[in-house]
Amino acid sequence: MRHAACLGAVAVIACILHGDGSLARAERGWMTEEAMRAAFIGKTLDGNYTDGESWTEIYGADGRLDYRDRRRASLGYWYFRNHVFCTFYDRRTVDGGCFTAVQAGANCYELYLAGYSDREADKPPPVGPVGRWVARASRRGEPSTCEARPTV
Repeated sequence: MRHAACLGAVAVIACILHGDGSLARAERGWMTEEAMRAAFIGKTLDGNYTDGESWTEIYGADGRLDYRDRRRASLGYWYFRNHVFCTFYDRRTVDGGCFTAVQAGANCYELYLAGYSDREADKPPPVGPVGRWVARASRRGEPSTCEARPTV
């Protein structure tokens, strides 16, 4: 009987951990460069930052990008450096940075800040996602599988 109670407790804990997605994200791990190239390059991503601000970014196969949100727009460039995806802009109206990513669903990607310059991108990533994602996005033209942003 005691064994059954322990199994029940383990199931409850597993449900709680999967409820916020933290265990599920850790199990998936970081996307590889190849996976990010396949998911992002030549595509348009529509996303949201943690504050709810929405954005759109087009990643051209030539290394150029086009960023837009409700207040600003900027052209720029993207590249990979080691294990991260870097995006920087021609005009300083938009902050650039380097990111690691987790595929949170069939068409949902969580982006984690790896650094504000490619020098910071040289550091190895943590074993799994740390903290909260800074942006979440999905490819345009396909149904998004991102959960709705919780209201506060």
